Amino acid sequence: MERETSSLLIKANRVLGMRLVEAGLTTGEDMEEANALFIERARAKDLTRASLLRILLFEKAVLKESALIDYQLENFAVGAVRPDNFRVDPSLMKQTPLELLRASWSFPLDLCEGQWFMAGAYYMSDVVRTFWEERLGAKINWYVSPMEALEAAFSMVEEERLGRAAQNSREGD
Repeated sequence: MERETSSLLIKANRVLGMRLVEAGLTTGEDMEEANALFIERARAKDLTRASLLRILLFEKAVLKESALIDYQLENFAVGAVRPDNFRVDPSLMKQTPLELLRASWSFPLDLCEGQWFMAGAYYMSDVVRTFWEERLGAKINWYVSPMEALEAAFSMVEEERLGRAAQNSREGD
């Protein structure tokens, strides 16, 4: 895992954890338990499982994703989408390393006239929003998304990249 990815992963989760507790969506005690697992996985460089939100939702089951999405829709200027309902231009994916997408639980949906549209599970972490705005050099229209839909999108991108790499390898032989 690159240093930039590691830094984003740690900061994004730290801030998201604080925001979830501040919003009353989880308790400090639950967050401490989830954080211990998160740190263990981050040290192991396990990007697919190093996520406070994933731990709180699916492993500890102390947070309901529907409650989180409803909270964000009610309190922030965001919509909700499922990235698997979009056909994403492959050129967008070339600009956005999969490792950084996984670390921030964010996924580009479209780029139209210099305006980015992204789906994410970590919208409440301003670290994530700032990171992508600086990296892409633009304001972003954000949409919240369920984690399983983002995981499916990441897997699709990974499979496409592996398929292209295998094809390029065969063509190079």
